[in-house]
This record gives sequence, C-alpha cells and structure tokens, in this order.
Amino acid sequence: MLHQQLEACLPGYRVRSYSPWWTLAPISLPWFARGRQVDLIHTELNYACFLKRPNVPLVATAHGYSLDAFLAPYSSPLQRLHYRTDLRWFVRRSLAVADRVTAVSQYLAGKLQQHLQHPTDIQVIYNGVDETRFQPLLSASCRKQPFRILFCGKLTRKKGADMIVPLAKMLGSDFEIHYVGGGELSTNDIGAGRVVALGKVPYNKMHELYHSVDALFAPSVREGFGLSIAEAMACGLPVVANNCSAVPELIENGEGGFLCEIGQVEQYAEAFKKLVDAPQLCRSMGEFNRVQVEEKFTLSRMVNQYQDLFESVR
Repeated sequence: MLHQQLEACLPGYRVRSYSPWWTLAPISLPWFARGRQVDLIHTELNYACFLKRPNVPLVATAHGYSLDAFLAPYSSPLQRLHYRTDLRWFVRRSLAVADRVTAVSQYLAGKLQQHLQHPTDIQVIYNGVDETRFQPLLSASCRKQPFRILFCGKLTRKKGADMIVPLAKMLGSDFEIHYVGGGELSTNDIGAGRVVALGKVPYNKMHELYHSVDALFAPSVREGFGLSIAEAMACGLPVVANNCSAVPELIENGEGGFLCEIGQVEQYAEAFKKLVDAPQLCRSMGEFNRVQVEEKFTLSRMVNQYQDLFESVR
C-alpha cells in the first residue's frame, strides 16, 4: 500500500511488484529488476540487499519484524527456521548496504537498532491515511442494540482472530463482531454471541465499512504500524487493541480507546461494555482519534517526508 500511495502522489515514482514466490529464490530478484534505468530504488527491507545496484541509492523501509523469539508460537516450523537463518542474514545485509533505512514506527526502528545492533540512525516515517476519504460521518454516533465491532485482518493467531469467538460469547446478544477477509470462523460454541462474516471487502470500500460499525477490535500480537487502526481512527472510531508493538504510538489509552493485555478476553469485553454504556465516551474517543490522524498520520505528511528523503540521497 505504501508504494502504491507514493506512486500516485510522486511524479516519476513507479512500482514494479513481484509475487511473494520470488522470495523463495531471492537471488533471482536482481534479474527481475534488470534492464531498467532508475535514479533511486525504494524497497522493503527484508530483501533489499538483492536489489542493490552500483551507483544507485537504495532506500529500504521496514514494515514489520519477525526475527526475535516472540513470534515463534505464532509461526509454523518452516517460518521459524526461515526467520532464524536466511531471513536474519538478508535483513542484516540489507541494513549494511542500504544508503538510508526507514521504519514505519518507532517500535520497528528500536527493534532493528537494539535486537540487530544496527548502529546507524533509522528515520521513522509513519504510514499515511488519506484523510479526505477516511473521515467521520457527520451523523455518526455510537449505536445500541447491537453495538457493532469490526475486526480487520487475516484469520490467524498472530492477528488475534482466535479472540473473536470467545469475545462474542462473553459479550452476548447486545453486540455483533463483523470480520473481513477470506475464510470463516467456526461459531458452533458461541452461545448468544453474534459473529458476522463479511468476506473480502475491496479497499476502495473500506471507508464505508468503517462507517457501518461503532468500534474497531485490533487484537494483533504484533503490528509494525497498524494501518487499519489508523484508518478507523480517521473515520472517528474508538479502538480496543493490545498494548504491544507499535499500537501505543497510534492509540492513547483512555483517550482514543483502550489498550489491553494480549489475549485477555475479559479486558476486551470490559472495554467494549464501557463504550456501549457511555455513548459520549465513544464519540469523544473517536473525535480524539481523528485529531491524532490529522496531526500525525496523514497521507500528505508521509508523501512529503519520503519526497524530502529521496531528494536528500540522490
């Protein structure tokens, strides 16, 4: 998404995408990019070292981090092996050869500097949200009966999808949890809870989806930034999320939503009950989040920061 946004906003910026299958043989990536005359290369950090060219500045951006032991319980055996061996080498090499390194959060910059002992400053450029598309409805208000909660993300434990059904069961019939993405959750043991599968929603319709709900549920165990959180904030929604990784850089606990301990369903349920019982709190949190986006996470701010960076290294 970041690169597509820059392509749409910066003259001369062109995106060439490739299938993730190419990363199974990353040594082939230089062949993929061959034959193109460019003034600068901007790519994701993990495989940036394979796209380095002589006399061409390389800017590498970190979007996530998976090299530490924390994610092991949420990863497959092959993923864990990949993270501990070749990917670790790729990231270290990319940090060494990149002319500039950026990260989409302070959390990621700290991980790279502390866990990998990267000695060079890393510029933090937060992801940007198109605040003209993602904006609150003028008539928005927190509804009752039912209070609608939205979950956005892959249906994996890393994203916290295993929390949806237990939360719905605990909240009961006064709430609905809507979730997007491929696949469906098993709701055989949901009691009086309500869970609604929305399937895949095109990105150009996401702002309408945020308008249809009352709050966002973001129980991911690790976020490099949290784009869906920022989009929901721009639309004036309160957010209930985990107090981990980059999330506290977006959500101020008690002001824009509630930050809970990972996997604590009781805390999630208590937070949503506070919102449904206090519509004014729900509205004020949404308004606070909108201001936060306007001050820190706009698309124009992000584009301007990257433009300044690119001009400084050319």
